[in-house]
Formats: sequence, structure tokens, C-alpha cells
Amino acid sequence: MKRAEMRVLAPLIVSVFSLLGAPVTAATFEELKAQAEAVRQSGNLPQAIAIYQQALLLNSSWAEGWWYLGTLFYDSDQFADGEDAFAHFVKLEERAAPGWAFLGLCEFETGRYDESLRHIRHGLTLATGLQPETEDVLHFHEALLLTRLGLFDRALPLYMPFARRGTKDPALIAALGLTALRRAMLPKDVPANQQDLVMTAGKTAASWAAGDTANTEAGFRALFAGFPNAPSVHYFLGSYLLGSHPDQALAEFRRELAVNPRSADAGAMVALLIMRAGDESAALPYAQKAAEDGPSTPTARYVYGLLLTHAGDSRGIQHLEAAENLDPGNFEYHMALASAYSRFGRHDDARRERRESIALARESDPRVQK
Repeated sequence: MKRAEMRVLAPLIVSVFSLLGAPVTAATFEELKAQAEAVRQSGNLPQAIAIYQQALLLNSSWAEGWWYLGTLFYDSDQFADGEDAFAHFVKLEERAAPGWAFLGLCEFETGRYDESLRHIRHGLTLATGLQPETEDVLHFHEALLLTRLGLFDRALPLYMPFARRGTKDPALIAALGLTALRRAMLPKDVPANQQDLVMTAGKTAASWAAGDTANTEAGFRALFAGFPNAPSVHYFLGSYLLGSHPDQALAEFRRELAVNPRSADAGAMVALLIMRAGDESAALPYAQKAAEDGPSTPTARYVYGLLLTHAGDSRGIQHLEAAENLDPGNFEYHMALASAYSRFGRHDDARRERRESIALARESDPRVQK
């Protein structure tokens, strides 16, 4: 809309807002700006929204106005309108982390999950201007979105700080349960007949994160007592045992395959543990089936690609590339791909992957040098 058109419309819109009960009497942008600030501070959100909208019709480049309008919509649970306001704000203030953060949070609420994850991560990358409480909210929503995508191993570390604090929020417990059970969904989407299973798994995962061995083991007993054949329960126990008792973990992953033969996660872990024990030929059939059963499971594609390239089969590269595309933030996938490229003479590609690996390592530890 042209500025001249906005000036023509302004008196009409003021009259409309007055009829609706919003005491908008100012005629100039500066007067509206002052009135918007006063009404916002008074706590009258609907009237403040009306006045900010009127002021922004007169001056659409007023970044602060878009910011406050967005926060007013967000606080009023009007997330679609908040999304629009924050989108205007970040166009004017591209380096403002809070703008990207709240844009992503609004998009989460409106169901635009891919955009939400991208904008939340961008806000976290910029970082400056974010309050610690806001960063916590962003990391939690990032973890929820990663769980929804099936990137459980990336989501779990983001949940851990909340679990270690002893947080008992049902949304966190459900999210932990979904991650432990490899369910690619949001807590609000858990079917009624699976809620007890998910919450029991979540409480067990929370105890594990908190280092509470007694309650963790009690949680596993409750899981197997109540849900002995539920998919991924044996996988969850195998994950718990992996660090301390890898042989027992392997047995649990095998039991998962007995209950759930098409579990790509369990098949990949069986293949990985057999490979680490030095028997790559025995690992290969498990890895191949896991990749076939779970073409969108990064670990399955990674392990199969690794075994193929170790055997001198260049087809492994396409599986490693698939794993990296599915989970581009995984350092191990980049390193494996760099090694595979080098093995088959693709040295420029190998150098690129090594640079990517260094960049990822530096993100997690600034002490890493080039």
C-alpha cells in the first residue's frame, strides 16, 4: 500500500476502531505511537493491538511497532497474526534474534513446523538479545520438532538439561517418552491408547537423565510389566545398557527385532555393535535390511553405507549421503562421508566434507581450530 493511500485510509480506520470501543483519537503517527505505548503499558491488549495496527498503517517501517504488535498477538494466543507481525519485524531487523525466535514459536503453534525449526535455529545461531528463559523455550521446541522428524538422537541431548533439573512438566515427560520409544510425533498427537506407555517411558527416561538408577530400573520393570510387546521398549532398554553393558544391549536390540522385525533402529544397532566387535560380514545383512526397512532412518543408512564402503563397494556413498541429508548436523556422518570420498578418489568432495566436519565441531566447541 502506498503512503498516500495509507493517509487517506487512516481517518476511516480510526473511526472504525472508535466504533469498536478502542479510544483511538490521534491523527499523526507520532501521536499514535505515544498512545500505543501508553495503552500497551496499561495492559489493555486488544486496544493496544488496534492502535499499533493503525500506527503501522501510517509507518510500515516502524520496526519497534511490529515487534510490540507481535508480542501482543503472542501474549493473546493469536499466533497467525503474531507470525505476520514478526515476519515484518525480521525483514527490518535481520540480526534480531528475538524476532526470529518468536516468529518460529508462532509458526510452531500454527503448524508450520519446517519453517518453525528453521527460524528457531536461526534465532539460536544469532543468540544476541535472547533471555536465558527464551533460549530454554527455543531449545525445548527445537527438540520437539526434531522428535517429530524422527531425529531422536539429536533431540535427546536437548531434553536432558530439563530432565536433570527435575522438571515434571507433562509435555517434557511425554516428549522424553516419544524420543525413547522412537515415535516421530508431537506430545499433543499421542493417541489415547498409547498415553500410558509414552508417559511411563518418559518418566523412566527422566530418571535415567537425572542419574536415578533405582527409579530408572523400576521404570523399566513397569514398562515390561505393562507393555511387554510394545514396539521399541526393548530398544529403549538396549540404549540404556549400551554404555555400560554392550553385550546385554546387543541382546536387547535382538529381542526388539524379535518383537518388531521391521525396526530399522534396532537392526542398525545390531549391525553397528557386530561391526564394532570386528565381524563386518556378519553385520552386513542386518545393516542392509535396516536400510531397506527404514530408508528415512539416518542411522540405518549410515551403518549400511559404512559397511559397503569398508568392503570396497562405492554404492555405500549414496547411503552415507542419504544419512547426511536426513541429519545434516551429525558430525560422524560428515566424517564417514569424507573418508568414503577419499577412498574412491573424490578428493574435492572429501575436503568439502572435512570442512563441514570442522564447522560442526566448532559450533559445539569454539576451541576447535581450523
